[in-house]
Parts: sequence; C-alpha cells; structure tokens
Amino acid sequence: MQAEKHLFATTPLLGAFLRKRAVERLFSGNSREAALELAGAVEGGHPEADAIFRRLQLLRHADGQVMHVALWNYWKSRGFEELLKRTHASEALRQDMLEAIEAMPETDWGNGMVFTLWSIADRDDIAGKIEARGRHAPALEMDALFGLARGNPERYLSLEDPDHSIFEKAWLAASSARRQRISTTVLQSQNPRLVAAYDHAVREGHDPQLVIEALKLCGDHDALLDRLHGLPFTSALEVVAFWEESGGRPKNPSGKAVVEAAVALYRELPELLPESRSPQPSLPPGTRDIFSFWTERYGSGELQEQELSSPDPFRRAGALFAGAQRGSVPRSRLQEIARNGTWPEKLALHYLVTVPEGGSRQEHVCWLRPQDNIVAGILATRLPGSPEESGMLMDRLYTGAGPADRSAELQRKLLQLLGLLQGYFLRGLITVDSSDDAAEKTAVEAEELKDMEW
Repeated sequence: MQAEKHLFATTPLLGAFLRKRAVERLFSGNSREAALELAGAVEGGHPEADAIFRRLQLLRHADGQVMHVALWNYWKSRGFEELLKRTHASEALRQDMLEAIEAMPETDWGNGMVFTLWSIADRDDIAGKIEARGRHAPALEMDALFGLARGNPERYLSLEDPDHSIFEKAWLAASSARRQRISTTVLQSQNPRLVAAYDHAVREGHDPQLVIEALKLCGDHDALLDRLHGLPFTSALEVVAFWEESGGRPKNPSGKAVVEAAVALYRELPELLPESRSPQPSLPPGTRDIFSFWTERYGSGELQEQELSSPDPFRRAGALFAGAQRGSVPRSRLQEIARNGTWPEKLALHYLVTVPEGGSRQEHVCWLRPQDNIVAGILATRLPGSPEESGMLMDRLYTGAGPADRSAELQRKLLQLLGLLQGYFLRGLITVDSSDDAAEKTAVEAEELKDMEW
C-alpha cells in the first residue's frame, strides 16, 4: 500500500508532503488496516503524532464504523495506555476524549468499551459521562462494581442476586482503592440486603468490624447477633454494650432472649473491674492513652495491614492491637508474637491473648496481674469456641483471696457470658444426655462443665 510506504517518509524536501498525503489516504480509506496503521504511527513516534492522535479521537461511529471500531479495539487491547497518557498531559485532548466517550454508541460494544476504559483509568470525568448518559455495562458484575464504587448502591440493589455471586465478582474485580470505596458505600447505605451481600461474598477479605457497624446502622439485630459467629469474644462484648445502650433487640424470640440475658450479665461487669482498669480522671499534660491512640490511628483497616510489617516495633504493636480487636489477625500469629515478639508487641497483646507460661522465665519485662491472662483467654476465644476450651478456662479460674474478690468474680461472669453466647451458636449441634454412649459419629464428651449453662 502506497500510503503505508510513505507514512514515515524522510525524503529531503518531499518528506513532509509524502507523510501528509499518506495520512490523508489512510483516514479516507475507512478500513481496519488504516486505523491500525495510524494508531501504530502515533505510538511509533510519528513526526505529526499529535495531529494524527487528535483526528483519531474525532472519529465517530456513525461516520466510519469499521475504522472507529478497529481503533478503539486496538486501544483497548493495549490497555488504553497511549490514550490515557496523552489525554492526561493535554486538557484539549482530554476534552476530545470525553466527547468521544459521550458519542460512543449505546450498544453492548459501545457501553462495554466505555466501562472498560473507566475500569482501567478510574477517573471521575469518565465516570461522570457514564452517569450523565445513564449507561449500563453489559456485564452485571461491572455495572454493580461501578455503582458500588461510585456510592450508588441502587445499581446493585436493582439486580437479582440471591446467591451474592454478582457482588462477589464485582469485589474480586475491584482494586484496593475501589474496595475501600465499596466498603464505605455499604456502611453508608444502611441497607440490610447490601450488608448481607457484602458479608457473605467477601467474608474473608474485609474488615469484619465494618459489617458490625453497618448492621448497627441499619438496625438488623438478628443479623448482628448471627454475625458474632467467628469473631473474638472481645468484639462480641462491644456489640453487647451497643445493645445495652441502644435498647435494640433481635426479633427472633430465641435471639432476643439470649441478648436480654447477655445485657443483664454485661451490666454487672463494671462493678467487678479492678481499680487499675477503671478510667482515670485525667492524664498528665501532653500525654495520651496509648490504647486509645492506637484505636484511633488504626481505624483504617488498610493502614493496619500496612504497618503489621513495619520495622518500627511500636507501629507493629499498634497494628496488632487493632487487628486483634477486629479479629483480622490469625490467632496462630498472635500466639507466636506473644511468645517471641518485642515487648511493645507483647504489651499490645497482653490483655487480648493468653501469654504462654513457658516464656515467663526468660521475660525481661515483669507483667503485672498475671491472673488477668485468664481474662485474656476468655476475650480471645472465637465464638462459638468449644466445650473443651471453656472447660480448660474453667479449670484455670483465679480462686481469689476470698468470696468478695472482684477479679475472680469478673472471670466467672465473663465465662458465664461466653457460655451464654456459645449456647446460642451451638444450639442444635450439641445434645446433653446422661448416657455414657452416643450414637452420633460427631459426638464429643464434655466433662465437669459445672458452671456452664447451655
């Protein structure tokens, strides 16, 4: 083809003329091959690349469908790299791109092209053009992703998604930044269906505390109670405190009864807390409580994840403290750090994870109130736990100095509250029988759980 031959002509005097004529012939050809040649010339550093690129952006589907489709398919196949690079550097070219997006045909191909461009670029100006025209992606998961990431949950809620598979695919396709925006959308929506989809679809990949907060906001107390399954008991206590303060209760009779009993036990705890744990009236000027500081600093789960591997032991300690409270750090890792971590990390975990007895002889820091490790073991139990775990904690209960010892009574009340919630989650799974023999293959023997209520 003569035009291709002269597209990069460098002949003295005639070079510019030959190149210009070649470009004109290619644009007038309206063929797939011509579009690819011109797009390749821009990427290849053609002397008139800027002018060619602008003309390419001005192509419209209605005027030359073959060339237009070939061009955008080519850009898409290369991740829109050249398009985004040039439009980022020039306001005029950016406006050309937005006009080209606005003129894109509202077909599956055209809408798919626009949504793919948004998915790669994640730019507000592109999203604005999508919203202005009311476009919808041909793939349901992309349409859901767009709405959730843009704070418009109705795009997802208008879809039928009984098994949450659409939400799950949207989450898997989302970048880290978009997942943060999706989480915010879920939290602000106060929609029980959206919270349920989020929780079921991405249970292993999100901050469980976000689901708890979302369920509180939308007032779904039945789901809130069920969501305690798998969380540390310390997180459950925060929810019981919420029920005590708000007065909200599940609608299900059995759930309501459990919550009422849990709140009644929770109300007894403040009187049993040791004086050293009671809030201090004030802190020395210029100081802050380190645990409050950590809770505030690591309110973002993303920052917490980053600083778990920080070279600074105090940053690691704060991230561990927040992660242990959220239940987002594996228990095996917490136990390993409790044995071999630096003293700031051990400080962070001291009241959240039971410190192994064997490490105390080599410890260069003296931890006060060692009996509180029983409390730590109770708080660290992931609901529902097992009868065996509860039995071990019962065996280790601090006997106290007498019947009025508040520390011993605190341990008993916490264990009683833990047993109450365990009974709710294990109902139907455990049958208590006076017989020594059980017919069920999954039966386990639980001995000496004298103070536990099931």
